Amino acid sequence: MSESKEAPTAAEPEPPSPIPVYTTSWMLVLCVVGLDYLSSLAYQPSVAFSAAGVLAPLVTVVVVAVTFLLAVPLYCYLAGRSPRGLGSAGMLERLISGWRGKFLVVALLGFAATDLVFTRTFSAADAAEHLLYSPFGPWKRTLTDAAKIGEDAKAELPQEVTGVVGHGDSKRLIVTFAILLAGSVISIWCRKGMIRGLVRFSALSLGIYLVLTAIIVGTGVAFLIDHSDAVESWWRKVGDKATDPLANPNSYAGWIPLLIAAAVLFPKLALGLSGYELALTGMPLVRGSMTDQPDHPRVRIRRTRYMLVTLAGLMAIYLFSTTFVSTLLIPSEAFQTDGLAANRSLAYLAHGGPIIPGGTLSPLFGQWFGAAYDLATVVVLTLAGVTVLISTRELIPPYLCRLGMEWERARRIGVMMYLFTGLKIAVTYIYKADVDAQRGAYLTGVLALFTVASFTGVVDVWQRRATQGRVQFFLLLPLFAVGLVVFAISFVSVVWSQPDGIILALMFVVLLLGTSMITRFFRSMELRVEGFSFADEQSKAMWDDLIRNDYPMLVPSRPGGECLINKESEIRKLHRVPDHLPLVFIHAELGDASDFYQRPLIRARREDGRVVVYITRCASLAHTIAAAALEISKSGVVPEIHFGWSLENPLTANLNFVLFGHGNVPWLVHTLIRSADMPAEKKPRVLVG
Repeated sequence: MSESKEAPTAAEPEPPSPIPVYTTSWMLVLCVVGLDYLSSLAYQPSVAFSAAGVLAPLVTVVVVAVTFLLAVPLYCYLAGRSPRGLGSAGMLERLISGWRGKFLVVALLGFAATDLVFTRTFSAADAAEHLLYSPFGPWKRTLTDAAKIGEDAKAELPQEVTGVVGHGDSKRLIVTFAILLAGSVISIWCRKGMIRGLVRFSALSLGIYLVLTAIIVGTGVAFLIDHSDAVESWWRKVGDKATDPLANPNSYAGWIPLLIAAAVLFPKLALGLSGYELALTGMPLVRGSMTDQPDHPRVRIRRTRYMLVTLAGLMAIYLFSTTFVSTLLIPSEAFQTDGLAANRSLAYLAHGGPIIPGGTLSPLFGQWFGAAYDLATVVVLTLAGVTVLISTRELIPPYLCRLGMEWERARRIGVMMYLFTGLKIAVTYIYKADVDAQRGAYLTGVLALFTVASFTGVVDVWQRRATQGRVQFFLLLPLFAVGLVVFAISFVSVVWSQPDGIILALMFVVLLLGTSMITRFFRSMELRVEGFSFADEQSKAMWDDLIRNDYPMLVPSRPGGECLINKESEIRKLHRVPDHLPLVFIHAELGDASDFYQRPLIRARREDGRVVVYITRCASLAHTIAAAALEISKSGVVPEIHFGWSLENPLTANLNFVLFGHGNVPWLVHTLIRSADMPAEKKPRVLVG
């Protein structure tokens, strides 16, 4: 995948994205975007065992294979096609135009919101479990004292209040809310985005966390090398676990049923893939080169791909080794007991928990080492929630604002982020901060994003194959198609078994769509024109000439309508315009009416002695005509805009204007000009006759 082949075509520019505060090395960016991905090591080994039992290491091999064969190539490709960090949302908007594309983008953002909300609540809940069930003496005494104070306070409250949650739930909820609050405080510190201090602190925290994890894993692997009987015992259990009598792990043919069983269990372990969409949102932070082009920064794309491959390789090593060591050494009953290895298997080993052969893993492990590991894990899980919160703030509100589906002032205040905070509190309360209860909804969001990303990859490669016909597209197309099938089947499997996730996701989508369309309706009377582009130098010179030489009469006309001679004769007769006053005919053509902000393209020509201005790429005819008249009025004579009467039904005209960018044009042009921020004497006049 050469970068020179990945540049977006000029006809399909990628939507703009927020500019980061600063850029830095891709290795430091990896430490930020990798927080979500690598923090899953805190709970993934126990999740794998609870889902697959002794087959957990084999299913993890399937997760690693899917990562390298499907996820990494897909997101490396998306990095080249969406270099501004918009990921599959930016690709989807570019590939599918019109309202259909906008609705799909908003729906995708709803699923992204589901993923991001549950990433934060899930991480906070797991961090709470690491704190609540830590056997570190001073910490347990602190919790005991706090619980006693809480019980004393609880005794003073009415039964209606104290009966809302149980005693165990209340402790877990309080600690989880405290972690969410700490993350919110950090995000306020980072209100301008990913700042240098957060990046450096994330790198330090993740480095300590990975070193401590490596010590646990390395010690476990060394122990298993010295105690090969533990590996042989697990191997026998694998053979016994297989329900197919042909599944003999000691023969080549016997591996097929085992691999099929592992593949069937893959959807339950898909949390080990979470974080790739977040990695793309961090792409603008990657330092590029002075030679990078804005639309196709080759060096930034290449370094982002280095980051994605490195992150996948690092995660693959850690994910398999932690799952393998945990499965072989931790007793199965410990995975099923709160406070032992459930959702905190590595912390169990770090605290010197009993292992299957008997005793502890290492004399190094105990209260102090375990406390250090718990602290590092809680910090990383909290920071993962912070980076997710910042990514949500920098992706969803600006995206909706650009589509006209969010108020600019509301974006600056952060209204949507307050709503997301309320959703996180509600989700945490509804699920009682239970990690296991949230898993299905979290999986739904993760697999939905991968399914949509695969779909955009398939559609984009198919379109480029049809137009460019390069060999690499014939290789990528079946690969992305396989990924689409795998992720779609996994998504359906999770939804079928745990439907609460899709219900919540659809609620997010409906809420986002409803509020977005209402906001778009009320914002439809904004001017919405960011400026004009010119097809060539001749058009630019003629436009400047219109302003300098005071052409006072603008006549909008429909492209392909009546000929200019008849139109001019009618206008001069009905509007009593003298023959010596020149007329400027404006042909405005609709582009994508679902776009909100627009930068129309002007092509000016002389035809039979008449000045004709062709304006294309218009999202709204009324906005374009009003903006053109205001632009002329800024430096030249105040023009008049002459319209004919429209026979269109007013209600139909207004609906056509809101949805399709045309309808009731004279009245809307007059309204837009009247509301423009300009002195009254400089506002163009609108005449209808």
